[in-house]
Amino acid sequence: MSNIKLLGTGCPSPSYKRFGPSTLIQIGKKNYLFDAGSGVSQRLNQSNIKSSEVEALFITHMHSDHIIDIYQLYISGWHQGRIEPFKIIGPVGIREFFETQLQAFQEELEGRKNWEARPNKLGLDYVILEIDKNYTFSNDEVKITPFEVDHKPVDPAYGFKIEFSDKGEDKKIIISGDTRKSKKLIKESLNANALVHEVFVSLEFDNKRMTKETIKNVSDYHTNPNEVGEVAAEANVEKLILTHFVPPVFDKSKLKAVVSEKYKGELIIGEDLLNIEI
Repeated sequence: MSNIKLLGTGCPSPSYKRFGPSTLIQIGKKNYLFDAGSGVSQRLNQSNIKSSEVEALFITHMHSDHIIDIYQLYISGWHQGRIEPFKIIGPVGIREFFETQLQAFQEELEGRKNWEARPNKLGLDYVILEIDKNYTFSNDEVKITPFEVDHKPVDPAYGFKIEFSDKGEDKKIIISGDTRKSKKLIKESLNANALVHEVFVSLEFDNKRMTKETIKNVSDYHTNPNEVGEVAAEANVEKLILTHFVPPVFDKSKLKAVVSEKYKGELIIGEDLLNIEI
């Protein structure tokens, strides 16, 4: 059995309906988590999954909305009985970021460890792998490989290709990460069973919190609805699952209509906690 569970489908703008970006891929009995947006441990809890049951955390890039709850995932997994090191796999910079968080919480954590006297001390160990496009994660069930996408000036930024076999059938899931329309992404997504792709819907100008340049620059390093449809059509994907909506509140019918002008396959407008069997 394999599933895609959208834990968070939002963006940096706070939303109680759409938590920060995070996608869980379940293959067999193992959980592979992609990004750790705000509220990820709460969404795992709502899904009856413990933070301690996450096999590995993969980070697409170093924007705050994708990494803000890494420490919460780490500490909640220890509270919930994790007995193996916490594993993070991501771009250059993720080690310094996480270890700086550990330093900030060092005094608090030492006090908690000493007072709470939990038996699973190894659950506070961690393994961090800073990767490039040549990295491959693999075990008996799955192969996960990063590929570069275009989210400049954020560099590196990765999408991930998840390949596995289910009941003798080879399957492929693609996580886009944050990106402009990407030729590399289209190539890696060719004939995928599912493409989980970000989308920039629109932003209404508000001079109290943005300039004209704000809208131009934010839209420029994301993918608009028309382009998302082109990507899915050119890659001939079986399912297109939209997530990371900018903004988190939008006209769903209009978005679906625009994307469907180019992409004629199965289109899913993602929602937090939506489960899609692959």
